[in-house]
Amino acid sequence: MRKFKPLLLVWPDNNYAARIAVQQFADKVALRTEGQITIAAVPIGKLVNQPALVKMVMSGEADMALPAHDRLRECSKLFGCIGTPFVFENHAHADRVLDGEFARTVDPVLSAQGMVYLGSWDWGFRQITNARRPILEPIDMRGLKIRVPTTPLCQATIRALGATPVMVEFEQLARVIQQGLIDGQENPVAVIHALGLHLSQGYLSMLNYTYGTIVHVVNKMSLENLAPDHQLVLREESRHAAQLMRFLTRTQEADQLDFFVRHGMRVDHPDPAPFKELMAPVHAMLEQALGTEATRDFQAMVERQRALALQESK
Repeated sequence: MRKFKPLLLVWPDNNYAARIAVQQFADKVALRTEGQITIAAVPIGKLVNQPALVKMVMSGEADMALPAHDRLRECSKLFGCIGTPFVFENHAHADRVLDGEFARTVDPVLSAQGMVYLGSWDWGFRQITNARRPILEPIDMRGLKIRVPTTPLCQATIRALGATPVMVEFEQLARVIQQGLIDGQENPVAVIHALGLHLSQGYLSMLNYTYGTIVHVVNKMSLENLAPDHQLVLREESRHAAQLMRFLTRTQEADQLDFFVRHGMRVDHPDPAPFKELMAPVHAMLEQALGTEATRDFQAMVERQRALALQESK
């Protein structure tokens, strides 16, 4: 049998669902190609940092990767729009947009830059925790110091909600919270659970204030060098892995919320409408950063898919 070089996949190793999905992807590709195509899955922390990840795929240094969606905004400004606050009603709405019209739009753009878009996996909606009080309406955010990542969008959104955004490296987050140096933070439920933040953060507001995903991209030449049937296997198994990660992320979230409540954390589901009304400055910032065309095109996609879903449900 001809020897094939393994395809290098760099992935985020701080997420259980991602680990299981990546393993399934690698196993299924090897099985369906009878071992001719294998995936060398390397955690991102052992090889490179997030900012350099997309460049590795574009140059062919890595065959494929799973970067956070906003790392691709330099390739297409539409990726920078995914995290628009309160833009998706729920997971089904996000899936419908990203799997359909969004994918068809960005695929040729990435192709022109030497990459192929295989699809959106998942990361989840971001929620807000704090140690001081329940967050039921925007006024409850005032005076709180909330840790945010270095993403300008998250910083602007927390500021628009009335809190003070504080930048803390992810690796230092649990320690800073335990020491009481900040009041709270925002992350998907899976991250809150993994870090054990329920032990020091008594309040969780399920606001779904912004959505995040990891994106499966592959070097165009690496893909086209494969036989057509092997290319199809990669595409199909990426979709299957995305479905698995979404299932795991979302089913685990329900179990994790039950766990929080059993261990004394208060979990609230406030009406997002009053919070959404405060987002005008964030939308203006996004439009300035990404351009009117990209932000309006993305919003149009979102509204079309919302209307189609509503029509189909009747």
